Amino acid sequence: MKTYTCTTFTGHYPVGVAAVVRALTPRTAASRLNRELIRGGLPGDAKTEDMVELEDDETVRILADGNY
Repeated sequence: MKTYTCTTFTGHYPVGVAAVVRALTPRTAASRLNRELIRGGLPGDAKTEDMVELEDDETVRILADGNY
């Protein structure tokens, strides 16, 4: 399993969004994220190419730092 992050899907409000997903491939990660987004009443528009893999030696990734 790999860990992917995504910060480009449509959220409830026009502010930053962020998700962390565990999956074997970016395609599966996007599919799992979209399923959960739709379950929460959102469009589920995360794209495979927007899934960013967390590398093995990477221990921190800041997804949103409040700088809007």
